[in-house]
Amino acid sequence: MNHLSINPPDNRQKLNPLDFPLLGTRLIEASAGTGKTWIIAALYIRLVLGHGSENARFDRALLPPDILVVTFTEAATRELRDRIRARLTQAAACFRGREEGDEFLRGVKSSYAETQWPGCARLLEISALWMDEAAVYTIHGWCNRMLQQHAFDSGSLFKQEVNTSDLELLNEVVRDYWRTFFYTLSEAEARAVVKIAASPQALSATVKPLLELTEVKGLETAATDPRELFAAWAAWDDARNALERQAQQTWRNAQAEIEALLRAASEQGWLHGNSYRKNTFEQRLNDFAGWAGGGARPKAEWFGRFAQTRFGMNARHKDKLPQHAAFVAVDTLLQCESEEPDFTREVIVHAALWVRERYSREKQRRARMDFNDMLTRLDRTLQSDSGEQLAAVIRKQYPVALIDEFQDTDPLQYRIFKRIYQPDSCCQGLGCLLIGDPKQAIYSFRGADIHTYLQAHADTAGRHYTLDTNFRSTAGLVAAVNRIFQHAEHRDKGAFLFKNAAANPVAFHPVAAQGVDQALIVNGKAVAPMTFLHWGADQEKPVSSTAYRQYMAQAAATDMVRLLNLSARGGAGFSGKTGIQPLKPSAIAILVRTRKEAKAMQAALAQRQLRSVYLSEGDSVFNSREALDLLFWLKAAAEPRDERKVRAALATATLDLSLPELEVLNCDESAWERQLERFRQYQLRWQKDGVLPMIRSLLSDYRVSSRLMNSSADSGGERSLTNLLHLAELLQKTAAHLDGEQALIRYLAEAMAAAQADGGLSSDEATIRLESDAELIKIITIHKSKGLEYPLVFLPFIASFREVTAQYSSYYRYHDDDDALRVDLSRDETARAKNDFERLQEDMRLLYVALTRAKHQCRLGVAPLKNMQNSALGYLLGWEKDAAPSNLPKQLGVLAGGSGVIAVDAAPEPDNTPYNASTCAVGAGAPAVRTATANIPDAWWIASYSALRLEAETDANERGVDAAETAHDDKWLDESASDTVENRSLDALTLARTGIHALPRGAEPGTAIHELMETSARQGFREPTGKELEKFCRGIGWESWTDILRKSLADWLHMPLLADAAISLSGLQRHAYQPELEFLLPVHGLDLRQLDALVTRHTFDGRARPRLQHTILKGMLKGYIDLVFEHDNRFYVVDYKFNALGDSDAAYNREELENVMLQKRYDLQYVIYLLALHRQLKARMGATYNYDTHIGGALYLFLRGSSGPRQGRVCDCPPKTLIEALDVMLTGRACPA
Repeated sequence: MNHLSINPPDNRQKLNPLDFPLLGTRLIEASAGTGKTWIIAALYIRLVLGHGSENARFDRALLPPDILVVTFTEAATRELRDRIRARLTQAAACFRGREEGDEFLRGVKSSYAETQWPGCARLLEISALWMDEAAVYTIHGWCNRMLQQHAFDSGSLFKQEVNTSDLELLNEVVRDYWRTFFYTLSEAEARAVVKIAASPQALSATVKPLLELTEVKGLETAATDPRELFAAWAAWDDARNALERQAQQTWRNAQAEIEALLRAASEQGWLHGNSYRKNTFEQRLNDFAGWAGGGARPKAEWFGRFAQTRFGMNARHKDKLPQHAAFVAVDTLLQCESEEPDFTREVIVHAALWVRERYSREKQRRARMDFNDMLTRLDRTLQSDSGEQLAAVIRKQYPVALIDEFQDTDPLQYRIFKRIYQPDSCCQGLGCLLIGDPKQAIYSFRGADIHTYLQAHADTAGRHYTLDTNFRSTAGLVAAVNRIFQHAEHRDKGAFLFKNAAANPVAFHPVAAQGVDQALIVNGKAVAPMTFLHWGADQEKPVSSTAYRQYMAQAAATDMVRLLNLSARGGAGFSGKTGIQPLKPSAIAILVRTRKEAKAMQAALAQRQLRSVYLSEGDSVFNSREALDLLFWLKAAAEPRDERKVRAALATATLDLSLPELEVLNCDESAWERQLERFRQYQLRWQKDGVLPMIRSLLSDYRVSSRLMNSSADSGGERSLTNLLHLAELLQKTAAHLDGEQALIRYLAEAMAAAQADGGLSSDEATIRLESDAELIKIITIHKSKGLEYPLVFLPFIASFREVTAQYSSYYRYHDDDDALRVDLSRDETARAKNDFERLQEDMRLLYVALTRAKHQCRLGVAPLKNMQNSALGYLLGWEKDAAPSNLPKQLGVLAGGSGVIAVDAAPEPDNTPYNASTCAVGAGAPAVRTATANIPDAWWIASYSALRLEAETDANERGVDAAETAHDDKWLDESASDTVENRSLDALTLARTGIHALPRGAEPGTAIHELMETSARQGFREPTGKELEKFCRGIGWESWTDILRKSLADWLHMPLLADAAISLSGLQRHAYQPELEFLLPVHGLDLRQLDALVTRHTFDGRARPRLQHTILKGMLKGYIDLVFEHDNRFYVVDYKFNALGDSDAAYNREELENVMLQKRYDLQYVIYLLALHRQLKARMGATYNYDTHIGGALYLFLRGSSGPRQGRVCDCPPKTLIEALDVMLTGRACPA
């Protein structure tokens, strides 16, 4: 049933953060500026405290790792993490009495007895310190974590390479498709291919958007092989060619007769004069004669005019229609051509499905994932027969989830959360809070689907809440936005075109205002907070989009210069408590939709000496001029002996060599030879050091960097240099996966083609970077501006729009009657109209986002455009199709309605008055310092054994400085430092190694074995069934080693753990051991050098070993002990090692085992583990505990050596003095000698 037809009672409740129920699935609608992030932080505080009434809260306080917060960008996760941490700290200070706190914090505090305040404060402080490990993730990041942490349940590999956009692999698969289905075609069939896609790159550009639509109808399986379709097309083409030859011959055989017949009809006036003009008539006859003789075919508009049924006759002489077999032959030919088979849909669908399946298979074979894979693989597991098991595990791990920006969710993402938290069943003890605003759902081009939000709206009927107070904008601006959309809400379809006879699921509800009450003051008078500036009302016809763009860019720039120059003289600014605050360029944001609009605006500002910066949502660096120039450079550097390529590189705009400099190279042989030698050196540098150093050398040699940085403001020098360095960085990263220079050149060319086909949109890493964050006017796309705010916003092109047409769309997409997304490749007019209607719906939401970015003032440039009734502004105004341009001011006046908060005025006449920067530099300071993003250890941090670095390690990439966040990560860090795969051929490895020693080496195999042992432990250390082990081996690509692993696992489970006791893993009782025991040890100023000296003195007889780097650790020591077990009232810690010490059992002798213990500093690891166990037992057993009696020691099992002289065992129990001294040392006190 269509959920839009449901008409539930309007039971939206105003959200009160103090008593909002935290249990169950609930939908929170947060309109623009209403404090969504503040609410998330407030609810987080309550979750941490376990606050609320008995039926509206969790039965225990939750810690940051328990509370899942999901948003959609990395930047948003950082902001949320920081805001929540700051709010927790503020709340703790309120409970401590150091701060009074706001109304919310005072309300939370008052609900606890005064005796509870210190405990609440401590809980809040611990949570604030724990925010580094808070579960605040992007949707893709969280899905990836779930796949890794629950690899067995999800059937995923333990370690996979993640690529945000694996374009090279996709293009490789498309080329495979092209070779498979198109290479064997005949020349005639190949012509049909070219009609659909002229090259593999073009096919990739067409197919790629379809691959990203994971939940769509219209791409059902194409059963017909495209080669059969092209054969049918070739048969039609043969028939068409035969008809054309017949028509040519018929015309040629009777040419004189035909021409006489046609001349007579023309001279007698029988033919329509406009269609058959006498001054060109003879030329048309000559064209046909040439065609009949085997020449070029006449233009299509004329060819049909000599067909028997298509003559244009004068109305009075229709009975004089010329008759001839040649005209019939032309008619028959045209009729055949009108029946040309069109297999575009079938071929594209077939290609999309084939490429999707092969692309997925190739990624799996290469252990790669992209962002879509993270979602689809987790969803597939959750929807499988065993999905409930994984869902239960995730529910236990995250009993509550807060989904931010929920309006940007797609059906797949919602299905994942719906499967886990089951909103229909209201699972007990769970919470899922969906926070978003359907009025701001503007990312359909990314796959976001507002209909998913509406489905959740239906699923949570009766549990809807709203935030209804705007804290961003002034009261006047809030009133203006309310006025505009309430006006539109009275339209038949409502403000956002979702209203029908039964319901309006995306209705506009006015909000209250509580923002700072400031106004723009000009010449002593307050300006209305929203101003419409119109142009073109005096025109006879609607203005073109080009004229609108050009005029409004100049008019808006003139308006900005006027305000800024006035501000410098004290005549303009924002009202404030201390007087008028000057208006600065950095306070101005210009919101646009397209790159054309941005460039027009930048050019107009530069003409007036105003500097600006352009920020776009997903604008690809591969779509820049610099990418093309760099492609020429790479081609020349790869083949410096090809002089044409070197000349092309030297002629690029970015190198900017003058004409005289280029002419010298044509005349001076020695100068030309120097250039060739320079590029030969670039080739050597590329081959030796990589593409990035080569590009940097080129930039230095031709002084590109200095020239661009010293160029004028309007030349875009900073922008060009930023793009060049960005591209060089991306190429260097990509080169690691490619083989040779030509592969990298092909990658760059294909990336450029894909970016152009996508309209410039790209993955995050290819998005154009900000070249400067100085005091500049910001030109930003409306999509990019979402979530941001600016004091003064200009919308100079807000009337612009682009209808959905076949010219700009390779397919149509719309939602059917069941609200399912459907793709139509047939170019059906009904489908186009539905697609265009949804475009208008989103344009209205885009208008809402644009109008709600301003804090104090919003200025809009409008004009009467052609077909404006199909635009968002036209819908807002109720614009009629044939309305005269002069109606625009009147209808804007109706919209303003005498409210006093909306002004209507003519756009200023553009002039060339420049911005006077010298008088306007009020309060100007030094350029902003760039925010550091390097991984610098904090003063307070969480570390594990795997994160402690040795003195010999100088590369920060060798070992991380932060603790692993999961047991899986901890084992991977450990194993990654243990083994490397030897650089030997597979044949040599196979010959040299047998049995367990033939198993793969490295971090991934080690992690996989740890996971296998953990799973076995949780199942009572039983041997897995054949199917279970086969599934495990298949998941990690070990199918050929299944038998070896089966035997080895049996050996590990039954080998003696202790030399003097017949106890094995399989013999342990379930209550006597605990796998993967996690611990956290508080650390107060631990000097790692002192720790190192203490451990060295008390273990392995003081033997030499690598030293730790000198670091003072403050924070927490964290770890995961593989196994803790009890035997004969003594407790042991066990750690599994999969290190490869050699190719035979003999390599695992006592000396080698102890050597690796020291070299890898496993002594530190087990001492920390035993300290954690010591503290745990001491806390649990109290006075009865005694270290010497109850601690058995640490047992290290080198699993590859299970058949060796010592069965791979290393066992040690350090003295009590060491453990107690370390216990004291972690408190920050001096330890006893």
